[in-house]
Parts: sequence; structure tokens; C-alpha cells
Amino acid sequence: MIKRITVDAGMCIHCGMCIHDCIVQCLEFDADKIPRYVEGGKDMCVGCQHCMAICPKGALSFGGRNPYMSDLADYGNSEDLLRLIKSRRSFRFFKEQDVPPEKLSKIVDMLAYPPKGGNADSLHFSIVATAEKMRAIGKFTYDTINAIESPSPVVELCRNCYNNGIDFIYRGAAALVAVSVDNSKVIAGCENADPIIALSYLDLYAQSLGIGTLWTDATLTVMKELPEVRALLEIPDECELNYVMLLGVPAVKYRRTVQREPAHVTMIR
Repeated sequence: MIKRITVDAGMCIHCGMCIHDCIVQCLEFDADKIPRYVEGGKDMCVGCQHCMAICPKGALSFGGRNPYMSDLADYGNSEDLLRLIKSRRSFRFFKEQDVPPEKLSKIVDMLAYPPKGGNADSLHFSIVATAEKMRAIGKFTYDTINAIESPSPVVELCRNCYNNGIDFIYRGAAALVAVSVDNSKVIAGCENADPIIALSYLDLYAQSLGIGTLWTDATLTVMKELPEVRALLEIPDECELNYVMLLGVPAVKYRRTVQREPAHVTMIR
């Protein structure tokens, strides 16, 4: 990450919004009321780019980026977003076809944006992108499971299901996203929150693209317990697997939202 701010003095209106909004207070005005780093500010900076995002004139650039290359902020339609949240489902039946590459590419682009503690560059995503590769991983997984003499209860369940014609681990999904954490970079206390937040964003965005998703503890457990299977994800040595999500083109279509009981909420006024 290049920690550098550049200000177009002719465009700057000296409003100080970038300074006020800086979450670590690493900016100040110089003698001409142009924003700059405070002494040691570059080391304090977390690279959140709030300063660039909030500038009303696009006068401030972070890391050499052009503010006018950024999309205009758009918080969408709240009713549409609520309907998406209500409509999302866990999919366990997928078509035997690849996730369209253009949709997978959009998902990859989106993964740069979910929030992380301290804006740390701490997550790595391993994506199995084709149905053919998923089938190969599935075969290797079950061959490995069947070669184990004393499997864990979860692995035993997966083996029994497979021998009865049920793929309990991969569900016939055509793609897989595994998120791992670099513990040398992650902010303390965010080791589990950061990857789950990222996958939550992925979950909703993928379903908005018509791609089904499945949070799957069975897949995660097998990956964690069988290092030879986990190695297929090509996770960097410095990273630790945190969670796995399955993706695919849904083989079923849900026509309406479910109806939930109200959440348990304590309102404090």
C-alpha cells in the first residue's frame, strides 16, 4: 500500500473535512491550509481512503489514485436491499455447469471492498473456479476419506453419506471460495470477524447475480482435518484457513421469502 496523499491546491477549498474525518487523526493543515500528514502521520495511516472519499471537490488523492476514477457513492434503495436480505437462501442443489466467468470476475472485484479491522490487508481468498476442478477435488477428498481408518465423527458422516450417494461435503457445487487469515497482519480480535464479514458480503452479492451460495461447516471441517485435501486450496504458508463457501448456478428457484418471528431485541432509549 502506497501511503501518500496528494492535494491539488487550486481545487482545495480548505474545508478540513478530510482532517476531521480521518479515523487516526494523521492529517493537518499546513501554513496555506492544504492538508498534509502530521509528523509520523504516514506510519499512523491505515489506508482507509476516507480522506479521498469525503473531499467534496476531488482535490485529494491517496496513493496516486485519481479521485475521478472512483464511482460516485450510492447507497441504493433500502427496500430493494431488504428484499434481497429476506430473499437470500442457502442452496444445496446446483446445476452441473460452471459459474459464468463474468459473474465470478465481478465477485472477485467485490472482495476488495468488505471492511476489515484497521483496514488490514490480512485476507487471502482461494477460489476453485470450475465444475471440472471441483469434481477432481471431490474425488480426491472422498478417496482420502475412504482411506482413513479412524475418521472423526464429521468425516465419518461425510463418508457414510457419500457411500449412500449423497455429496455432503461439496453438494455438487461448481465453485468454492475459501478465506484464510494472515495472522501476522490481522488486527488482534478480528481474526474471525474479518473473514465472516467478507463472506457475508459475498453471500448477498453473489445471490444478487443469480449465483447460489452455501455456508458449510462440513466442508470446513474436512478441509481443516485433512491437510492433504486442504493443500489443494493453495493457501499461502503464512495464512490459516478460516471458512469455506460453496457457489454454483442454482438448480432450484425460491419464489417467495420466508416469514420469520421477530428478532430478540432490547431497545434502550
